[in-house]
Amino acid sequence: MNALDVIRQVQTHGGQLVLADGSLRVRAPEPLPDKVMAALAEHKASVMVALGAPLDVVAASVLRELRPHLPKSLQALPDDRLLVLVNWSIIAAFEKAIQQGMERPDVGAAGVR
Repeated sequence: MNALDVIRQVQTHGGQLVLADGSLRVRAPEPLPDKVMAALAEHKASVMVALGAPLDVVAASVLRELRPHLPKSLQALPDDRLLVLVNWSIIAAFEKAIQQGMERPDVGAAGVR
């Protein structure tokens, strides 16, 4: 499933997605099914991008959701520093996955046997 699939699901159930004040809002005549709301939560950032939100607004939204789950020392970081830390962590995890794949001759470059 991708962002466009999620948007279509929301629309199929009579809902509308709106970007307002840096947030994604759902307007619907009645509550959307849990499955649709779960898909929307999972793909929120990509849905915001698909709806035309600037990338800095999307990043700020993701960081707002991430911040409460971080240790107190990281919660205090400004957005730009936290974003660098998150990006660095993603790069490190990617490099580790590549190394593990290279150490296993039975796994190809894409991780497929």
